Amino acid sequence: MKSVINRGITGTGAAALTILTILAMSWPAQAAADTYTPHGRPNVIFVGDDIDFTDDETGQTFTCEQFDLSGSLQNPDLSRPFGTTATTWDQLVYRGCFNPIFGDTTFDQIGAWGFAITGPEAGSISPAAINDVAIFVEMPGCSLNIAGAVGGDFDDATGVFTPTGSTLTIVDDPAGLLCPLVGFAQGDGISVSGSWLVTGLTISNP
Repeated sequence: MKSVINRGITGTGAAALTILTILAMSWPAQAAADTYTPHGRPNVIFVGDDIDFTDDETGQTFTCEQFDLSGSLQNPDLSRPFGTTATTWDQLVYRGCFNPIFGDTTFDQIGAWGFAITGPEAGSISPAAINDVAIFVEMPGCSLNIAGAVGGDFDDATGVFTPTGSTLTIVDDPAGLLCPLVGFAQGDGISVSGSWLVTGLTISNP
């Protein structure tokens, strides 16, 4: 691009005008290709029903009847690059988290999590991710530290976020006598399924 601009400057006035016109026309397309804008209320809530966390190595699943996230919309109506946080989650409310072997299970949020759009919208669907996820999971005889991100699709028309992938892992050695008996180990991948209904957030491109 620098060499093209230099040739335009050293060429005729008409050539320079043509190049400037092309640049002016191409900038909005570039902005639309790599930015998005969140809109909504200061308080944003993700309502999660029947959210499942499954250890990929052992097949053990923890199902939560309720797994709600709430937090604040960051700089509403301001365009930002894909992957830049739109909402910060600092509250987790859950109930009915259960595993068939261990029974009732607790999930404690560690730090603040983020939510970001990660790519351009197609129709009403945008790729998105819950980032900086960190959870302390505790059950009788075993506890786990899990961290990573949950990727998925955000439907701007229905307000539903559906997980499609996860980088969550058990990040250190599980604690408790029952953990090794089941097979939980550091590095195990954790899949996430279910869906969240998002209130207080819509997005546009750019």
